[in-house]
Amino acid sequence: MREEISVRQWQEQFKAGFYDSPDIHTQCGAGWYDWFCQDKALAGRLKKIAKVVMGITSPFILDNYYVWFKNNALTTGQMYDDVRFEPLSGKRDGKYFLITLDHPCQSGKWALTTERYGFGTPEFVCGNVREMLRYIDKLGAELEKEVPGPLILEEKAVAEFISSQPDLQHAAFLHRISEHTYSVFTPKENRKEFIHAALNPDAAPVGFQKGQAVQINGVYVSRHNHEAVALPDFDHNGKKTPKKRGGKER
Repeated sequence: MREEISVRQWQEQFKAGFYDSPDIHTQCGAGWYDWFCQDKALAGRLKKIAKVVMGITSPFILDNYYVWFKNNALTTGQMYDDVRFEPLSGKRDGKYFLITLDHPCQSGKWALTTERYGFGTPEFVCGNVREMLRYIDKLGAELEKEVPGPLILEEKAVAEFISSQPDLQHAAFLHRISEHTYSVFTPKENRKEFIHAALNPDAAPVGFQKGQAVQINGVYVSRHNHEAVALPDFDHNGKKTPKKRGGKER
């Protein structure tokens, strides 16, 4: 059985070279739980994803979490790795999160998915590890104080806005599709409606209708400017009819 050690201890052991050897016993001790790549590839893959673990400075995460790793494979053969941050207490309570590296279906190199926000859509995606570490610092403070993150408050404001719109009251499948932009499916019209949210209307996403924005609990919410978007065809579940990119995980 692998000993569950804090992230702080893991950092110290990684620095001391405890996980350098490519043998399978060492790599399982580092935290590899499941993989589709060759055994001998684990040490190299660990060094790449360890950049995000080694850069963490949040005391709450360092002393209250342990990490484990998974190598994932899509049916297309593409692979990517993730590191999972599990509370040492054994109780997740909305505090579990994971970070993927080079996921072929994500828009950035690093993507963070949290239990508090839901596993359907990443809470944060970025192109470099420095950005991710800055976000993790804020995440650690929010998890420690048990305060809801800004995206949770934003999504609640969007949901409240949708329920206030007469033509959207029967809409379904609210989904965050990019930073501060959401989609919702209207079955009657067989189309998707796009909703934008912003703390500052002057720094809102493209298509945000400032003049028609509604402020809900400090968040400004607006429907997309319909003239600026071409909507594709959707099926009865609100999904695009063309084939999806990537593939299912194995």
